[in-house]
Amino acid sequence: MQRILLIMAVFLLSGCLTAPPKEAAKPTLLPRAQSYLDLTHLPEAKGKLYVSVYNIQDETGQFKPYPASNFSTAVPQSATSMLVTALKDSRWFIPLERQGLQNLLNERKIIRAAQENGTVADNNRAPLHSLMAANVMIEGSIIGYESNVKSGGAGARYFGIGADTQYQLDQIAVNLRVVDVSTGEVMSSVNTSKTILSYEVQAGVFRFIDYQRLLEGEVGYTSNEPVMLCLMSAIETGVIYLVNDGIDRGLWDLQNPADINNPVLVKYKQLSTPPAS
Repeated sequence: MQRILLIMAVFLLSGCLTAPPKEAAKPTLLPRAQSYLDLTHLPEAKGKLYVSVYNIQDETGQFKPYPASNFSTAVPQSATSMLVTALKDSRWFIPLERQGLQNLLNERKIIRAAQENGTVADNNRAPLHSLMAANVMIEGSIIGYESNVKSGGAGARYFGIGADTQYQLDQIAVNLRVVDVSTGEVMSSVNTSKTILSYEVQAGVFRFIDYQRLLEGEVGYTSNEPVMLCLMSAIETGVIYLVNDGIDRGLWDLQNPADINNPVLVKYKQLSTPPAS
């Protein structure tokens, strides 16, 4: 009986054990969610819009919980860069540099000064073009971060041998809106959200094999969905909804009108339609 318990414990622990990596992972492209695939498979636009993005602010006021806080924010502060990338990858917009506008202006001053005194390099001899102006601005913010929206777990133990699992869902929300530069009118606005899944699996054995002989062992595994990837997915989804909403409102057009039945557009249109009461 002792040997059977020992064998059962070994199999239980080895089945749940995940070997640690022997070396650090090599650099690779950032993994992308389904929202990115949908974004890059939007139908062609009749004409691309020049768009400016200044700053997507974090308006949640949330910080990481103690003791890991150290006044670190709960969500990444890189939403502006994520939105610019999403707009570029959608092939519906041409983003203009605005976040680093002062740096761009400084470089242009350096080139003009060199051209005036005749010491300009060969790669900058041509006259500078005027900076492009945007047709629309895209404003927005991270409007919500709720932790522990839902949590739960399950477990079982028999004769000192058992396992349990626990999970927790957090939620992040983003607002994006399109503003007409010529009038200041908010032409379209969407709110998107994404849940963040964290879960933990543990297994252990606690058993007296014989008098003054105790068998005890524990293994565990924890997985936390990166907040950065969830924020990026919410922003990409927001861009798709903006494109879809703009088509419905006649703000911009498809290159091929028949693409109104594109699977991506139909999918997100169905998701945005409220259920019938």
